[in-house]
Amino acid sequence: MLEKGRISTLQMEFIIVPAVLATSILSIPAITGRLARHDMWMTPIIGSITGFLIVFIIWKLHQFYPKMTPVQYMEEIIGKIAGRAFGFSLILVFLHRTGISVRDYSDFLTSNVMLHTPELVFTISMIFVCALAARGGIEVIARTAVICTALFMGTAIVLLLLIKDIDITYMLPIFENGVLPVLKGGFINHSWFTDFFFLGFIFPFLNNQEKGLKAGMRSSFVVMFIFVYLNFFVLTLIGISCINQFYPVYAIVRAISVFEFFENFEVLVTASWVLGNFVKFSFFLYVISLSLGQLFRLSDFRILVFPMGLLLMFFGYWDLPNLVASRKYLAQIHPFVMTFFQFLLPLFLLMIAIFRKKWREKRR
Repeated sequence: MLEKGRISTLQMEFIIVPAVLATSILSIPAITGRLARHDMWMTPIIGSITGFLIVFIIWKLHQFYPKMTPVQYMEEIIGKIAGRAFGFSLILVFLHRTGISVRDYSDFLTSNVMLHTPELVFTISMIFVCALAARGGIEVIARTAVICTALFMGTAIVLLLLIKDIDITYMLPIFENGVLPVLKGGFINHSWFTDFFFLGFIFPFLNNQEKGLKAGMRSSFVVMFIFVYLNFFVLTLIGISCINQFYPVYAIVRAISVFEFFENFEVLVTASWVLGNFVKFSFFLYVISLSLGQLFRLSDFRILVFPMGLLLMFFGYWDLPNLVASRKYLAQIHPFVMTFFQFLLPLFLLMIAIFRKKWREKRR
């Protein structure tokens, strides 16, 4: 086994929550708002159904193959050739989507925080630090996640300072255009909830695997709550005009002022957001390197971490020339790609695994 580390279920939650949330919290209200408008606050609830389903699917697959990650048990379920083909395709998808996330991270900092700093400075520095963490293995990522995720999640309470300014009438009329727009917005959220597929790369390394399912379900609920929380504040503070902004959450944070003295809370939020992205990128880079090492039967996945980090930069700048193209991809293509690879594929694997188990039992 390439990874011999062990982590707790609580540490697993500290890893998976920012892995789903980190790069999406600033932009997803604008994307879902274009579709659901006044009902955008409902969309995470619809999307979270996928999260709970995937946690259950991955848990059942883990029970069939308790010491294997998805890349490994694909070969056991659908055969060596097909398993390796899908495993390699999955790694390419991970590289592409992580590269886009890193690009979005750099775009945000360049366009909102440090306007005169080249994007590559943020990209290279983040990937380098994440590569160091990924080389340390799952235990190192888990220990850093406990601190970073706590700070990342804790800063969400600053939005409560705006509660006196909210206008509930912005949520009306409910179901203005029927249920379909809400379902479309829910589908966008669903694509981020498919990231709970990554639990398949954590379950084998839990020191108390009996609690894995409950912890995964709890994580999905936390992510849903945070998305609803953010969408609610964005909608009730600036209404559906949020669809005209790339980062509506950042826009409302900049408006916080306490006694006209305590201001610039966006600095605190940005710092915590960077920590959340550090956890996400470290974990994704670790999964990519570990999966590739398992696919090619290497003795140590750590030699792949820095080369994979370089590939992340390539994929981030390969086919998305600017922020507008990135948003278009996230709204129109990303949901379908993630649905296939991180929802339909594991569901298909589970169905085959169950069928094979019943077939073996009948032959006995």
